[in-house]
Amino acid sequence: MLVHPTAIVHQNAKLHSSVKVAPFAIIGEHVEIGANTIIGANSVIEGHTIIGEDNVIHPSVIIGAPPQDIKFKGEKSFVRIGNGNHLREFTTVHLAEGEGHSTVIGDGNLFMAYVHIAHNCKVGSHNILSNCSTLAGHVEIGNRAVLGGFTGIHQFCKVGSMVMIGGMSKIVKDVPPFIKIDGNPARVVGLNAIGLRRNNISKESIASIKELYKVFFRSEMNVSQVLAKWAELVDAEDENVKLFYDFIGNSKRGVYKRTRRTTSTSEE
Repeated sequence: MLVHPTAIVHQNAKLHSSVKVAPFAIIGEHVEIGANTIIGANSVIEGHTIIGEDNVIHPSVIIGAPPQDIKFKGEKSFVRIGNGNHLREFTTVHLAEGEGHSTVIGDGNLFMAYVHIAHNCKVGSHNILSNCSTLAGHVEIGNRAVLGGFTGIHQFCKVGSMVMIGGMSKIVKDVPPFIKIDGNPARVVGLNAIGLRRNNISKESIASIKELYKVFFRSEMNVSQVLAKWAELVDAEDENVKLFYDFIGNSKRGVYKRTRRTTSTSEE
């Protein structure tokens, strides 16, 4: 373990022998950090925080601070971070609110500078959150989503996998998988076809998702009507179509459906 002499590491913290800690970093009593993780200068990691392997925590990141929630009374809660994540400068990840609850981050994510992950959020894997993206409490993000800079997501909202959100968008409802969404107020602007191809989704599955997109976002049927006729309208056996169906069926805040018409072929 390589700890700079100006860093402060609590004697009860559990750090793998390969962890590197830069100058003036502070690591608290209940922190656990896995192999080959790097802690940047002036970063603060506190609370009951568990960080996996091969993460890069850049300078001035704060992880495990108390949530910005007046219901929090100092109960034991957690931050759990997986492997291979990059947290850039001034990113903040807060403890959960509620005894035994966790704020959870998966693997291989990139959080650019000034990203905020609030209490009780659940972020999947291989997502990119651009500068100053902000997740309010209890937000959930799937896998391989891209959030543009200054995106703000309202508490309890969910963002599906392989979504692309334009910069400075305001998200107040659930965002179904595979789409592009943009604006304030936000509107669906197309299918994230490029993202699907980059994530190695098969041509057959992309064809099914395009069919799904036309049925769900271009038809005059409401959500309940589409779900009632689901098996008649789309290839209900496709695994990604099932993922979409489950997301819609489990939505609590309602989903974005109506599109903003554009002059370009936004599905391409």
